[in-house]
Amino acid sequence: MTGVALLAAMGAMLIWVTDRQRGLATEWDLWAIPMLAALYLGVGILHVVRPRHIGLGLPPTLIATSIYLLGAIHLAMAGPSSVQQLYAMSSIAQMLPVFYIVAFVAWPRGGAWVSGITYSGLVLQYLFSLQTPLPMGGASELYLVTNKTLLAALVMHPGGILALSFITHLRGQLNRSQQDAFKGKERFLAMLSHEIRTPLQAMLGTIDLLALKLRGGTEARALDRLRGSAIQLDAHLRDVTEFTRLENPALRIQAETFDLVRLLNELREEWLPQAQAKGLSLSLDIAPSDQAVLQTWRADATRVRQIVCNLTSNALKYTLVGGVTIRASLSTKQRGHLWLQVEDSGIGIAPQHLETVFQPYVRLEDARALRVEGSGLGLAVVKRLVERLGGSLHLDSHPDRGSRFTVELPMADNG
Repeated sequence: MTGVALLAAMGAMLIWVTDRQRGLATEWDLWAIPMLAALYLGVGILHVVRPRHIGLGLPPTLIATSIYLLGAIHLAMAGPSSVQQLYAMSSIAQMLPVFYIVAFVAWPRGGAWVSGITYSGLVLQYLFSLQTPLPMGGASELYLVTNKTLLAALVMHPGGILALSFITHLRGQLNRSQQDAFKGKERFLAMLSHEIRTPLQAMLGTIDLLALKLRGGTEARALDRLRGSAIQLDAHLRDVTEFTRLENPALRIQAETFDLVRLLNELREEWLPQAQAKGLSLSLDIAPSDQAVLQTWRADATRVRQIVCNLTSNALKYTLVGGVTIRASLSTKQRGHLWLQVEDSGIGIAPQHLETVFQPYVRLEDARALRVEGSGLGLAVVKRLVERLGGSLHLDSHPDRGSRFTVELPMADNG
């Protein structure tokens, strides 16, 4: 949207400058085209600064464009025929199909309405020209060509508008079908998860009761294996459910202001026992100069927490000695962006696997790490979450030297 708006603004001003130099611009063009260029420039800036408010800027801009086009056609049909009027009619007739496409793409709900009103204006212009008496000497060639150009537009444009309406309708049906499919999949997984977790929780409760009565080491180890398998199965269910939920394009991000420093400290305390059980360190590094801003950060706190949790869990799985460090700071490259890093001293990732680790159900096995438990969805979920939050994800890793995952996230719009 930003690129289209900026191109429209630059194209309008280019036409304005060249037409003025060649004496083809009318008084209507001299003030109307700069106004349109300013409107499209404003739409482009609005889409960058306040993307949620783009719906407020598009309708007035498209309506103003329609008024300009109809006004230019009216001037081309009024008064004595001239090369200037023929140029205006031929250029506007070529620009109108582009305007229809932009209207349908930029404003799906109102594109058909704006295009229909504009075409109705063309029809009225033509009917008006038929009522206008011809000059005493008869119609000139310029007048006839100008009139035929308008008539050709009247004949051809309805097909384009109907085709765009049909495409928009099909796209809407496709989106609804896609959303219905995702909802059906989510309902199925929710039902399946509920039906599996209910007996799973009963199993865990029974295991805990048996653990209180058993005294032998062999029996206790067997129960520990049962408990670990049940917990692992529950984690797999959560991963699959979350991964499927993220496939839904209708999933909304809930932005709120929260204390990121506090959230990261809580996560460290949550994962510290698991790190210590493996003899690893788990440290948190937050830039002191950025703490004040990070304590009032605006984003989807639940999603940010999930990203850090998945990256930390992945780092602990593949780290045998040393430790894991979680870092947070403001981006030095782009204002209003956050850097989250999770760095470990683990086994690292070979260059040929740097991209595949973000694919679903991919797990890198290593003899030194023994068998790594998990569904292979943790990093795939992280990638999709980062994309949904409008950020980027970068991986820097070398075998035997560890890995560093860097997530860059923008602050959510306050609108």
